[in-house]
Amino acid sequence: MYDYLRIFRHQSPVTVLGPYKRAVIWVQGCDFACQGCIVPESWDKTSGEIISLTELADWIFSQPDIEGITLSGGEPMLQAQTLVNLIDRIHQYRNLGVMCYTGYRLEHLQQHGTDAQKALLKCIDLLVDGTYIEFLHQDLLWRGSSNQRLLMLTERYQQILIEKLAQGDRSTGIEFGIDVTGAFYFTGIPARKGFRDEFAAKMQSRGIIFSN
Repeated sequence: MYDYLRIFRHQSPVTVLGPYKRAVIWVQGCDFACQGCIVPESWDKTSGEIISLTELADWIFSQPDIEGITLSGGEPMLQAQTLVNLIDRIHQYRNLGVMCYTGYRLEHLQQHGTDAQKALLKCIDLLVDGTYIEFLHQDLLWRGSSNQRLLMLTERYQQILIEKLAQGDRSTGIEFGIDVTGAFYFTGIPARKGFRDEFAAKMQSRGIIFSN
């Protein structure tokens, strides 16, 4: 039952969604539907791709230079047990760090989360919590709005986080790519509000397909 994950996209290596080089998995399905979300295509729980944990783990193992994985979405906590199973498989062979985004606050998950959600918390080294709030958008490290927090759940990324914040709490930028259909997309958290719509409009005005 928990051997398959519904995902929106997976990509590697990524350097703008967490420390070092990472494999990023955007899960499919989200109930928060934040206004201004840069990946609204990931909201629909019935859309996306269903992928086996074996295939996904093999893909992660094939990435030789990554330090860890980042779970984004969508809302990872909606598929918590499956993600716990994935991380267990990964940790049997490689000591990869885990970063995770969630619209839930940490305190809510600790007090009211399901057993699976609490188990997933125990697998996470660095958590970004809180919904994206468009009018609170700021140029921040690995997050979009000022209500969202960078929470170290283990000491794995303590030093790199201290170093990054000492350089300034600012976005690490975005990365551009072309998917298998030839459509342009970007990865990362834009420094300014409304970037997605501006970028999509510019691409479309030039007859270029945009997909994020």
